Amino acid sequence: MAQILSPVAGAAGRGGRPAVEWRAEDPLSSPRYALAAATAPDGSIFAIGGSDNSKTGVVEVYSPRTRQWKAGPSLPHWRYRHAAATGGDGRIYAIGGGSPGGEGVFLRSVLALTPGDDHWVPVAPMPTGRQLLAAAAGTDGRIYAVGGRYYDVLATLEIYDPTVDRWATGAPMPAPRYGMGVAGGPDGRIYAIGGQGARVGSILDVVEAYSPATGAWTTLAPLPRPRAGVEATTGPDGRIYVIGGCELDLEAPPGEQCVFTTRVDVYSPDTDTWETVTGTTIAHSEGAVVTSGRRIYAIGGHTAAVESMRVTARRRVPQPPVGDSSRNLQPPPDASRTGR
Repeated sequence: MAQILSPVAGAAGRGGRPAVEWRAEDPLSSPRYALAAATAPDGSIFAIGGSDNSKTGVVEVYSPRTRQWKAGPSLPHWRYRHAAATGGDGRIYAIGGGSPGGEGVFLRSVLALTPGDDHWVPVAPMPTGRQLLAAAAGTDGRIYAVGGRYYDVLATLEIYDPTVDRWATGAPMPAPRYGMGVAGGPDGRIYAIGGQGARVGSILDVVEAYSPATGAWTTLAPLPRPRAGVEATTGPDGRIYVIGGCELDLEAPPGEQCVFTTRVDVYSPDTDTWETVTGTTIAHSEGAVVTSGRRIYAIGGHTAAVESMRVTARRRVPQPPVGDSSRNLQPPPDASRTGR
């Protein structure tokens, strides 16, 4: 199932915002998790790779106008637990993850697709191969690849500039982790939210933001509840939406303590505060979340479901701090892309 979150007539939510409900739409061709997704400049959504009980290089393209999926250009090889983002050049990038060779293969490779083309092309590889990373495009058009695993849990930040096809290394996150949500905020900062730490069972509520202007991370208000396997995107209202994931249930039997959730939390960068809103109807974990137009789409994650919510609230979008190189630059069509 795929679903749309749209206002409920006559109802009101917190702060006078309209209440919302989820509605099913066109599903993926099969249940998938550990996929990645990105929004093209025309608003179409690319669901890339993942696992459907066997690893896959399938790419599907969703049209918000027709509300239907179609086949897109497949990856050269299957890829999962990777990240995706749309760069300032309008191309879609599939970044890192795992591929042929099993769990021990940590990819450095990066593929780029120009929407409308029929094939992916290799670009400069990341300095660090990794799975379970996340990535987001900043307002400067660069792509920020954050965290993940290369046997150990990583705090790594690497930054790709599409204009010169080159990676640079940024300051590491204070909290090493994987399976977090990452989003590019309208203030130019890159937000890393939740995830799993190095210790077994250490599901995190940590929220940190990286400023390209200062090259430093700042610790912010924590998630209302710790979660891993989450996805994040910046909505058209300038707030960051954190969807689904896995919560720790210490009363459950060993091996069953990671419980999938329908929870949706929304972060306001201008006030450093969180709000919990209507949850998805189906629990998503290790899925993908993107923004297209005024809707936010939650795609797959141990399910074929695709759900979207319509964002109707209008809020003041904070400006980048003085001296931030991202000031006056236009964000890419979807300022945040998630991966796993």
